[in-house]
Amino acid sequence: MHRYLLTIFFLCLLGNGIGAFEDPKKFRDIDPKYIDLNIIDPEQKVGFTVGDTITRQINITIKKPFYLVEESLPIVGYEKRYRGQLLGMSLVESNHTKKATKEGTTYDISLTYQIFTNNVVAKPAFITADYYRVVNPADPDNVFKYRIPALTVAVSPIAVFGDIKVEDDMSGYRGPFFIDSTVILQKMRYAITALVLSLVVLLYIYSKYSWVPKLNKWFSHTYRKFKKIPASQANIELFIKALHASFDKTINQTLFMDNKHFLYQQNPSFRKIDSEIDEFFTLSRDVFFEQKKAHDLSKTYAWLKLFSLHCRMCERKLIVDTSDLKKLSS
Repeated sequence: MHRYLLTIFFLCLLGNGIGAFEDPKKFRDIDPKYIDLNIIDPEQKVGFTVGDTITRQINITIKKPFYLVEESLPIVGYEKRYRGQLLGMSLVESNHTKKATKEGTTYDISLTYQIFTNNVVAKPAFITADYYRVVNPADPDNVFKYRIPALTVAVSPIAVFGDIKVEDDMSGYRGPFFIDSTVILQKMRYAITALVLSLVVLLYIYSKYSWVPKLNKWFSHTYRKFKKIPASQANIELFIKALHASFDKTINQTLFMDNKHFLYQQNPSFRKIDSEIDEFFTLSRDVFFEQKKAHDLSKTYAWLKLFSLHCRMCERKLIVDTSDLKKLSS
């Protein structure tokens, strides 16, 4: 008994399946007054190539007493054929919504096709006409059909066949294949940022105008104070006194010729300008005490500014070799 029931059940399923794949062209056309159709096709009709997608938006209203047989809508994976031959146009996405009103039922259908055909020259490609079935529930044996118009586009080759100049093949519809450059650009940004920071650090270290935290002390203030003041006897004396005060504050005691070793112990960079320090003390003694010879005010003041700059660099421990003096003085 169960065997016979199962046999009847499978026969019913087979009958429904066969009915679903019936040729819709054999049904009669429905009166157009029961149908409102609006199709939005892509504006581009040429320049497609293999792999591109085409989306059609179909808005169709079936007026009462008829209803759409939803099984007649296109099925994802179906490949379009013409006279039994594959057209290379496959439905890859299908979505629809429906809204019932007093007058009928409105369907918003979105169909996305992908192109799987190409040629050495441009050729037409077709989204063939679809036939949607409609039925009157009061008379289910009489099925009608409604034809959705076909869409024709032009498929271009990936590359031009034969030899041709690049400037003769500048179609705006067929662009190049792009490689995702997000990762490369991100690495380039990191590299450029690291390079800029490295350059800033190097300029900070080697520039004679660099500022070093906690080392920008006495000679820096002295240099900034006197570098733009005009040369005069009074300014020279003030400059020398300020330099003496900077030396004294550096070693926390008065600096003389015979206790320079305290300065060198405090900051070995000053050893690189030992001869300049001796010359400074000689100048100081001559200006304030001996006054044996007349000094050129401009040259003396320029030398004091240069000496102050060297002391400023030594204070920051930027002079590691005597050759650095020439670089900093230039």
